[in-house]
Amino acid sequence: MKNQYKIHQICQLYHIGADSLRYYEKMGLIQPQRSEGNYRLYSLSDIWRLNVIRDLLKLGFSTQQIKTYLDSRSVATTRHLLDEKEAILRQRIEEMKKDLQDLQNRRQSLEEALSEPMNQVRLRTFPKRRCLLLKEKIEHDEDIDYLLTKLSGRLEEQLSILGNVDTGSILEPQADGTVRCTSVFICTEDESYDFTLEEGQYLTLTYSGRYDTHDEHLRILQEAIQKRKLKAVGQFLEFLLIDIHETQRYDEYVTQLQVRVVAE
Repeated sequence: MKNQYKIHQICQLYHIGADSLRYYEKMGLIQPQRSEGNYRLYSLSDIWRLNVIRDLLKLGFSTQQIKTYLDSRSVATTRHLLDEKEAILRQRIEEMKKDLQDLQNRRQSLEEALSEPMNQVRLRTFPKRRCLLLKEKIEHDEDIDYLLTKLSGRLEEQLSILGNVDTGSILEPQADGTVRCTSVFICTEDESYDFTLEEGQYLTLTYSGRYDTHDEHLRILQEAIQKRKLKAVGQFLEFLLIDIHETQRYDEYVTQLQVRVVAE
């Protein structure tokens, strides 16, 4: 038969399985004819409909929405469909622009973390930062990653899979010289937040390696506070600049300790 194609030809043309074609037929999206041997034969009209089905499925239209359009298409419904498609595409473009900006920001943050002077105490100024807080028992350093993931569920806009440099934990020095993580936090621009890190001068110390070396590095920071005749007026913070999100090598981890200070 002229201008009619068998199922294997359509599968090759659209790179889809025969099951998908049968499903489209079951849903009434296409209506192939039958040969004398009861083989499905697809016309040019079916191919046109498959083009529409493929394009609309990519945009998230349901099979029922597609069927409604195919069964009642007119200039008016086509214009309405084009308006819907344009709105969806514009939304996707905006989402992709944001994803691109997030990626570029993360790359810049990663490069800045790699360029941080290691094992040097520095006095730096930070603006006020809003934070979400999750206070739970932390027995192992690995718990921090789990709790940060749990906390990120509260954000209106989810954290990138590549992590976020404005995440970390609150450290509490113990009487025996050890350090305990009491909670985790995420800096956010959302209107909903739990506490703020006040604007001011912060004494910082950046180091590489596993989390579990924060005891010795915190002692270095405390000694620097005394030597510089400063006073800690905030909590000791541990920012995870590079962690499991970027590398599986512990020696490539980069952590920064921060504490707000004032002159004595």
